[in-house]
Amino acid sequence: MLGRFLSAENYTELLARGQHRSASLLHFEPDVMRSSYNRRPFTVQHQLTAHPLFSLDSLFTLCRRMPQEQILFRLGNIPGDAELETSYDRYKRDLTLADTLDHFEERQAYICINNPERDPEYQPIIEGLLGEVAAQTDAMDPWISWYSTYIFISTRDAVTPYHMDREMNFLLQIRGAKTVHLWDQDDDDIMSPEQKDLLLSRIGSRPRYRPDFEAKAMTYQLSPGLGVHHPFIAPHRVHTGPQLSISLALTFRTRQSDMWTDAHRFNARLRKLGLHPRPIGKSALIDQTKCNLARLGQRVHRMLAPVEADA
Repeated sequence: MLGRFLSAENYTELLARGQHRSASLLHFEPDVMRSSYNRRPFTVQHQLTAHPLFSLDSLFTLCRRMPQEQILFRLGNIPGDAELETSYDRYKRDLTLADTLDHFEERQAYICINNPERDPEYQPIIEGLLGEVAAQTDAMDPWISWYSTYIFISTRDAVTPYHMDREMNFLLQIRGAKTVHLWDQDDDDIMSPEQKDLLLSRIGSRPRYRPDFEAKAMTYQLSPGLGVHHPFIAPHRVHTGPQLSISLALTFRTRQSDMWTDAHRFNARLRKLGLHPRPIGKSALIDQTKCNLARLGQRVHRMLAPVEADA
């Protein structure tokens, strides 16, 4: 699985790094953070635009030395309603990684570097940024339990199709321009309670885009030095401008979002039984109870699995 799970000790170290950083690279408006985090999108500022590790040459060097399975690539200009999971295979055509790197703009390509923090040269800056995020969120949403980061390199007119992730995200624009369309994750017309239960239970594919969603999009124009917060499971679609684009996504989960995820999974089990459970988010007490029952069921299943294997 992509990303890294954090123990309590790991998180404490990450948080301390962010709290004691002498020069911050991320700049948040405290009032906006308190009022909007994980509720609705908002912009943040950063100081990564001149950092040498995020130059195109440095990133292409990173692509050449990382394990190839961590580098995804395809054509950039694809339909906005394409299925994200299959888009890299479907729209790769005859591209190879070497050809993509050597003729990137000519091929009008798109590259996603998975988990650049696994590279020793990139690990300190990326974990430092995550520490700064933790320093801002800890009072409201303590304990980042997992994180995964991605660097996107896109030529002109590239598209990241409509989808929703199972975590939170700060998308930071480093070079070029991006238009980010986000939708309200709490709007039942955009995602029904049942669709959320299935999404977080990883049953079937992600909910699909419909043209009537467009009127409800919240649109953010990102330029170098600007980023936008994606709340938990907020649907989004991204378009680059007429020039090459580089951006960094810091995605993460917390104890709170893990609780919501397990509560949704419990709801999905109830739906399989033909029941119609209360949607998650209506009662914190009921949500926590569902989470506890889901986790109890997981523990029982793990305990019984060796017995079933020996039967």
